[in-house]
Amino acid sequence: MHIRPAIFAVLTVFLFMSGAGCKKSESRPPSAAPTVLSPDTAASVHWIGKKRIGITFGAYYFSRIWQQPQSAQLERQTLVKLASAPGLWLPGGTNLNADACSRLWWALNDFVQEESYLEIRAATNSQPASVFAIRLNTAQAGQWLTNLPVVLEPLTGARAVINPDQTGWSLKTATGFIELSRVGDWTLVAAGPEANPLSDEITARIQHDGAPFVSSGTNLWLEADLAPSRLFSSLSAGGEGRGEVGFFSAFNLQPSTINHLNLSLSGDGANVITRARLTLNEPFSSPLPEWRLPMDLLHYPFSFTVARGLGPELAAWPVWRDLQIGAAPDQFCLWSLAGSPYQIYLAAPLRAAASQALCDRLMQKGNPWLAANGYISFERAPDGNGVTWGNLPDIKPFIKSAGDDKQGWLYAGLLPDTNSAATPPPAGLIQDVLRRTNLVYYDWEVTGPRLQPGLQVAQTTRLILRQPQLSLDSASLAWLGAIIPRLGTSATIVNRTGPAELTLYRRSTLGFTAPELHLLTGWLESPQFPR
Repeated sequence: MHIRPAIFAVLTVFLFMSGAGCKKSESRPPSAAPTVLSPDTAASVHWIGKKRIGITFGAYYFSRIWQQPQSAQLERQTLVKLASAPGLWLPGGTNLNADACSRLWWALNDFVQEESYLEIRAATNSQPASVFAIRLNTAQAGQWLTNLPVVLEPLTGARAVINPDQTGWSLKTATGFIELSRVGDWTLVAAGPEANPLSDEITARIQHDGAPFVSSGTNLWLEADLAPSRLFSSLSAGGEGRGEVGFFSAFNLQPSTINHLNLSLSGDGANVITRARLTLNEPFSSPLPEWRLPMDLLHYPFSFTVARGLGPELAAWPVWRDLQIGAAPDQFCLWSLAGSPYQIYLAAPLRAAASQALCDRLMQKGNPWLAANGYISFERAPDGNGVTWGNLPDIKPFIKSAGDDKQGWLYAGLLPDTNSAATPPPAGLIQDVLRRTNLVYYDWEVTGPRLQPGLQVAQTTRLILRQPQLSLDSASLAWLGAIIPRLGTSATIVNRTGPAELTLYRRSTLGFTAPELHLLTGWLESPQFPR
């Protein structure tokens, strides 16, 4: 039930990246179709469409879930929200009347169902160009020919001019140029300079190969190649997103540090296979530390996550620097147990003195803020080791130290672990982590059983943050309830495969872990969606 948001980026790209127009060039024959993408490509995204996924053997189980009534209800609700509130993701969207929103819904639905391709090119010192291509039958192509101008004209303040052959149109604004054309089975919407080499190139690909993309020769459902630094620079040049993105800045990570990202989705019949490769512009600053796992704390979980190599990034994080408690942990372990939904725990290597210093800072700096905002304050633990917080009956978050000062742990959780007879984790699970010399991140869970407890944690978090609860009769919760018994295990592995490269492999039922599914549904039900 994954709604692909690329079409929203497409329309945004058309409006912001088309740049200043000049006299329309004379039509010319397209150039020969290249066999590789241009090095100036900022993004290319190929989506095979829900219709093709439904008949793909590798997507057998995935498509059965997507065909559930609750999936269809959530899909429709999401598309209606996107079509009825474009002002949240495009400037001037409030100018669209009910008729324009209805036409936009048809375009969004076609995007989910049909095969499509987006390419953005951003050469240095040149105006960015983009082309969105979608495979449509004759009737659908006719709808795009008439519907899209009704959406774009009030957004741009310009009038679309129908081509003499009646198969396309062009729209020239004070800041850019957009045109629609039909090439074979594909409808193309291009934005950029009026003489658009990318549009000519993609036209040539279709005429030569029958498709607008450079084929990878694989059976991927979705494939995206992104050059984030070039892409963000292009969007900034078009008037959108000047400066760095707040999310990245908060974690001392800038889009300009990422050289290349490749993401793909496929299936093996029972699972979604997710692969990604991330290349940075600068090599990692330090080697991976030896694994340290909190074996004396860790009980057999139904979710288990470890990560390492985090020390340099955490040490540079302003929040950690302000704590002034010494060297930052370079790894962590997170796990949850069956039973209470609040049996979630975290351990990170940290000397006992540093753990106690952290608790002291929470008391000194956190309590005044909590009191000023009407929250209960941190309290010292009865035994003097660490702090506890809150007065809810079912949850008692704590932070304390474990182990000795030389081999100590920062130990935290939502509920004290009092089960001293709990089963230790299987040796095979631990050895699977330790034997992977380049492993950076490992996550294993039984997704279905983790979803229901996760809902209680999410609702409690909203209560604490004084945010509205997710409605129990919402389409998202109905969908989660329907898919819980259908979800199996999920395993995610991230390896450091080069001096500046990370690769990810995930095998899961839907492509998401339980926490990610909660974040997804919370976002879909947000009053400000798609923000």
